[in-house]
Amino acid sequence: MRLRNVIAVGAAVLVLTVVSGCGSDEGGEKSSAAGGDGYGQSAGSGGRLMDTETNGRPSAGTMADIETFVSQRTTCTDLHPEDKDSDHEDDPDAESVGELWGIKERAVCWDIKRNGVTLISINDMKNFQTQAEKHGPAGYLLGEDFAITGGPTTRANLKDSGLLALVCAPETEIPSGYTKEKGLVDGCTLTDFIS
Repeated sequence: MRLRNVIAVGAAVLVLTVVSGCGSDEGGEKSSAAGGDGYGQSAGSGGRLMDTETNGRPSAGTMADIETFVSQRTTCTDLHPEDKDSDHEDDPDAESVGELWGIKERAVCWDIKRNGVTLISINDMKNFQTQAEKHGPAGYLLGEDFAITGGPTTRANLKDSGLLALVCAPETEIPSGYTKEKGLVDGCTLTDFIS
């Protein structure tokens, strides 16, 4: 009988120890998954978002990190590499992987309405912005080293993600109270006004 009581007390102590180890620490890190905003963070290995000392925009080292960043905020299914914009396959200056655009890697996935979402890993942001300005509005949302384009649902879901819209049309009015950063190319602005 006494052995049973000792085992019961030992099991209770073990359960309390395990339970007290769960939960969050006071002042602990804010998760950047569904509840986190991702602003001022960068994706690291495994898609975990970490603090960064950049201009406050998110950074992602790999295509998997970009996919994780997007998937935490909106739908991005059936990701597949696509080196060139298939809508402009015959255009030698079309958005594509390579030095002209400064694109390291490019892939496409689908939103909930089966509209394409393009994920772009960028190794030369100035070249990217130069080509984007030449080719007209494409709805690019920029991080430090990546860009995303997509339909209205994707853009709405990424509004508070820390990404900034690249606006190269001088006639576009940005309402007061929104961020206005000078782009890397004359005539382009980065803004958190995402319409």
